[in-house]
Amino acid sequence: MELALIKFCDSKDIVGDLSEDDLTKWVGSTLSKKYLLSYKSKKLNINGFYSFITSFIKVLPFVKSIIKFNYPPNFSLKIPLYVKNRLDQHSTIKEVKKLVGDDFFNEAIKFTIVRNPYDQFLSFYTAYHNKKNFQEFTKKESFYFFNRENSIISLNKTMPYNKIIKYENLKEDIEQLSKLLKLPENLYEIFKNIRASASKVAKKDLSIIDKNSQKIIYKNAYHFFKEFGYSENIKVK
Repeated sequence: MELALIKFCDSKDIVGDLSEDDLTKWVGSTLSKKYLLSYKSKKLNINGFYSFITSFIKVLPFVKSIIKFNYPPNFSLKIPLYVKNRLDQHSTIKEVKKLVGDDFFNEAIKFTIVRNPYDQFLSFYTAYHNKKNFQEFTKKESFYFFNRENSIISLNKTMPYNKIIKYENLKEDIEQLSKLLKLPENLYEIFKNIRASASKVAKKDLSIIDKNSQKIIYKNAYHFFKEFGYSENIKVK
């Protein structure tokens, strides 16, 4: 989606963390270099140190019922001192607002893309953790995964979007977004022809989600099910 929209941007616009190859392919080498200039700066890795320190709190009994942490405990001392100072695909809407300022944020047309929580969590498992036992993985990771997802798209417990695009309804929703943005071209026609880098891990069927894992996912993603109208039932193809 970001690559599709770049066609309508100029060198002063803020774009996220895209590879130089993708940028060169879709916007040309001259313009891609202008975008990449913003990737050079770095900042102190405060989040990394914060995550390490709070790991000692996360292992305490019952703490998960009080505090919604976004990541599981991690006691690794391999913490980089600095990280790249840029937006990426996991930047939160709060970070975007801070970067662009209140006036621009309030006037801008905002949209996000959501997905069925079962499918989304299974995709996360398949892409990065498919060698682990799915049931155990769900018990350990789904609480943190959906806390992360909620912090990415929610702003002070609200959804300040002009358009919610559903992954299951991409064509119609992206075409509606195109009209909302008053673009000179059909955004979906651009979007569907882009072949960005993707995981090569084979897809897994939803049947891998057992009844107990289903209950855990539904509990931890309850907000997403209700906010976006997804069914508690799993539809296996």
